[in-house]
Amino acid sequence: MTRLSSLIRPAPLLVAALAVSPLPLSGAFFTAQAADMPQTTTQATTQLDFNVTGTAHAAPTELTIRLSVRADSPSAATAQKDVNTRMAAALKLAGGQSGIEAKAGGYSIYENTPEHAPKSWTAQQELELSGKDSVQLLALAGQLQSQSLMLEGMDWSLDDATREQLLKDARTAALKQVREQAEQSAQTLGLHLVRLKEVRISSQEPGPRPVMLMAARMADSAPPQRSPDEQTLRVNVFVQAELSQ
Repeated sequence: MTRLSSLIRPAPLLVAALAVSPLPLSGAFFTAQAADMPQTTTQATTQLDFNVTGTAHAAPTELTIRLSVRADSPSAATAQKDVNTRMAAALKLAGGQSGIEAKAGGYSIYENTPEHAPKSWTAQQELELSGKDSVQLLALAGQLQSQSLMLEGMDWSLDDATREQLLKDARTAALKQVREQAEQSAQTLGLHLVRLKEVRISSQEPGPRPVMLMAARMADSAPPQRSPDEQTLRVNVFVQAELSQ
């Protein structure tokens, strides 16, 4: 009986050891699991849209004058010959002056059939003169008017180099303005500007500015007068700003 008793007594010690051993193993497992979990943080952002316009101004630098040669005759061939001769003389006169570009334009001929008058033919061709020296150009136009050319119109515009520089100035002004607005808005909201994204830029260029010609047509012998108006170029900038704390 004593021997059996001594064999039974160690059993509770073994059970107690098994009850305690899972505690450190369980702790090691959860520690490893926490280390493996990704640490992610989401930063809240606010988005604001801005649309501003930058402008640049300059006086026009190029003048274009449009004239026409017209001839009426009972014969179509005679009308065309008259137009061709006078156009050749006008191109020769314009070609002898530096800084002036002369172009012969559209040509048309049509028959006139009035109800109570003889039939006739009208031939007509356009002449375009352009240059930067408006005084010289207007004087030439006056000479051509005295040779029976009709003044059809005048347009003021910008040369390519001036136009490109004005677009650059307007674009720079718009971009500076939109950044200032974004930074001021962020400060007002208690935030800071993270970045500007989705920037879109478009431009608005003025077309040719016509000159009134009523007085010039009434007095063919007098040269046309110049009255250039300031040209304005606009650049629109749309930006989406991202703000954060």
